[in-house]
Amino acid sequence: MTFPQILSLVLLVLILVLSIWRHVNIGLLGFCAAAVMVTATQFYAVTGSATAPDPALLLTSKSVFEHFPGSIVTLLIGVSLLFGHFERSGSLSWLTDKVYKAIGEHTLLIPWVGYMIGLFISTAGAFSTATITLLVPVIAALGRRMPRIFFISEVAAIVGANTGALSPINPVGMVIRDSANHAQVNFNGWLLWLLGTIVSVSTVLVLQIIFSPSRMQDSTNGKKPARGLALLKPVAIDNNDKGQLNPAYAICSTLSVLLFITLVVFAGTDVGLTAISLAVLLLLLFPEYSKNLARNIPWNAVVVISGLLVFIGTMMSVHTMDALENRLLGMTTNQIILLFIITYLTTSLSNVESSTIGVISLMTPMIFTIFGGSAHMSLILAACVAPALLSVINPIHIAGTLVVSYTDEKQQDAMFRRLLTIAFFIVPIIPGLTMILPAVML
Repeated sequence: MTFPQILSLVLLVLILVLSIWRHVNIGLLGFCAAAVMVTATQFYAVTGSATAPDPALLLTSKSVFEHFPGSIVTLLIGVSLLFGHFERSGSLSWLTDKVYKAIGEHTLLIPWVGYMIGLFISTAGAFSTATITLLVPVIAALGRRMPRIFFISEVAAIVGANTGALSPINPVGMVIRDSANHAQVNFNGWLLWLLGTIVSVSTVLVLQIIFSPSRMQDSTNGKKPARGLALLKPVAIDNNDKGQLNPAYAICSTLSVLLFITLVVFAGTDVGLTAISLAVLLLLLFPEYSKNLARNIPWNAVVVISGLLVFIGTMMSVHTMDALENRLLGMTTNQIILLFIITYLTTSLSNVESSTIGVISLMTPMIFTIFGGSAHMSLILAACVAPALLSVINPIHIAGTLVVSYTDEKQQDAMFRRLLTIAFFIVPIIPGLTMILPAVML
């Protein structure tokens, strides 16, 4: 491997360690790593002799910023603003409340309502973290009346919202597509979404059986039940937040979301520009409700994806991924073993790094370089990324943290342990199951 390639791998490990250890935004670290790459390669070119890198691989700030994901950043901003209108107008709370009332006391169906709402909103293009942030308090309000299904309802909603991120018009789906385009690999984005949905539905169904209301025991004042598993005790919560419906604003925001979906899916318009245009139109029509709407933009995620993709693009420009692929293939040419390594590595990283989109951005270029010639690319992608998306229930992630925060204070420790236990069971079990079918196909 060349000096720039070795340096990029060292920096990659370093930014992962620092982001976890010091809790620094991995995107900011990515920008810094790209700056180090530029400086180091230029310095090495001057001081090196016969071993100096090929001038074609030397980096400049201009070449590095060619990898800035402008279309994805535009998408994040536009979709966040548009769905911010949808939430602020009271449409989301009103819609969710009506659906839950229609279901009534059919408790087995209630978690799946949250799952479907989360899946639909993220599939339509909303950043999954924003979707989760909107849904968790709504479901927490329901939990006041039905504490026995609070936990599984929250889990179902956040898993559905994160699974919808595999949609081709979602930021995560766009990141995967962008990596595929760079690697000149084709795959069916909607098939990937469907396969990911199958994995998440199966997971939620198993968790619903485990945490069935009939198997849960009453617990008061946060005390452990006299018998049975502590993880099965119901969680009492208290939340009084409720969105206020503004009829005209709600109707217009709902129509805007529906128009956005129609234009993007059927007319093929740009996701980010379409969302921004509709969001700005609503800003002009309802300025009294739109104050500080920019706060809905997940700036932390914008920085994560921008910095990480700039650095990954820098790595690809010096052919680090190709060299790493050759090293892996030098160790073994067995694609089943390679699939095993990448699947478990992706899920493990997602459980310790709070930015799932960052991990997927990191791993998908390697997936495409190693398996790019496979006719079952969507199946391989699903095996690698679908289990990683389930790690969102880990309490070190935003979604898991939100669930804990909406739990009664006396039972937050128990909820933290419950979520952490499930997250760590996902690591050894789910990836092994998802890779069975693609392993047979390889």
